[in-house]
Amino acid sequence: MKISILLVWMLIGASAVLANEISPTPTLPTTPGPTMSPAVDTTKWVSPPDIDNDSKTVDTNVVAHFSNDSSANPAYSLFDLSSVRKLDENDVSATGKVRFIKPFSSSDDVVELELREANLSLSEPWIEIRVGRMDLSDIVSTTHYFGRFPLMGERRLDGIKVYIPFKFFFGVEDYKGVSSPPTSLSFFYFPTLFSGQDAVINGTQGFFMGQARMKLNFGDLRTILLFNMGASSSDFYNYGSTSGNITYSICGEANFSKNYSLYFEYGVQNSTDSGDTGAFVFGTKLSHLITLDFLSLDQVIFEVQAPIGNNPNNPFTGGNGIDPSLAGSPQIALYGRARIRIRSVFINFNITDSMNDFTFARLNGSNINSPLPIPIGNGNETDGLEIPLSSTAYNNWVFSTDVGVSF
Repeated sequence: MKISILLVWMLIGASAVLANEISPTPTLPTTPGPTMSPAVDTTKWVSPPDIDNDSKTVDTNVVAHFSNDSSANPAYSLFDLSSVRKLDENDVSATGKVRFIKPFSSSDDVVELELREANLSLSEPWIEIRVGRMDLSDIVSTTHYFGRFPLMGERRLDGIKVYIPFKFFFGVEDYKGVSSPPTSLSFFYFPTLFSGQDAVINGTQGFFMGQARMKLNFGDLRTILLFNMGASSSDFYNYGSTSGNITYSICGEANFSKNYSLYFEYGVQNSTDSGDTGAFVFGTKLSHLITLDFLSLDQVIFEVQAPIGNNPNNPFTGGNGIDPSLAGSPQIALYGRARIRIRSVFINFNITDSMNDFTFARLNGSNINSPLPIPIGNGNETDGLEIPLSSTAYNNWVFSTDVGVSF
């Protein structure tokens, strides 16, 4: 009996000890006191972000050039060096390109050094600002040799570009094969359109231009429509884009499967005299045509430029207001190009009868009274390497050949 009572007493004691260990000891809640935030030093210097080396590329062209056109330099070697920092997480990109030219001779001296591009851009999802020397070949026109009428045919200019992208939402869900990539508005300012020795950077030669761009894709068919409008800040010539009046152009292109395209440009260089300063360009471009063993036909381009009017006083189309007996009539001009590749060696063949109508290079000392040396700008340049090619007379065919390697 005593043993039974002792066992019961031990079990009761053990249960009390376990209950005391398991039950938490109650604690009184505490009210947190105020905390002091550390002061932020807004004057502290911050280093620029690191550059992603994968976004940097260097490209080169080594080319031997031959031509029989009106230039004084028919044969030379050229070396292009291009350095590009692509857009990365820093929202900054930059492009630089220089060209070294040496005429054929026994000399090692480089005769010409050209700065073809030197610009940088800051990009955000809603805006891009680019400043410096820019290649405008694919920006202001869909053409490849003629065209760019508001800019008097110039391909490269120094200036500022502001690009604002936006997108249309049509809300038609049934058209699954139709898409609208980002369209855009762009605004340009160029301190001058004239060549270096004639440029005066004081605002008097400034040229303003705006552009509306729209893209629309239908499956494999890609289309683009451009509308450019600009004006110079001063009146330099009664004809051309530097008259102080509105100049404009409309460009379009339809590209099928990225290999076959049809394109056009209609431009008026002085809206107050559109019948005498207007021209129409249409062309076709065929790419990636055929490869036979080591020989490939990479590209074929054909373009036609047709003047709208025939004013014998327009010096940019061969007119002469000083001596009417020397005036000429603008005519239809043609341009053709083929790019052939032997393994990695490319051969460009260009041919034209163009006399640089609607460009500054059409001027000469006998057809215009100008305080500026003649010519005051470049003429039409070939696609690809962008080398001037001009004839001395309509229907007098001139050509150029480039043999080189890109790496």
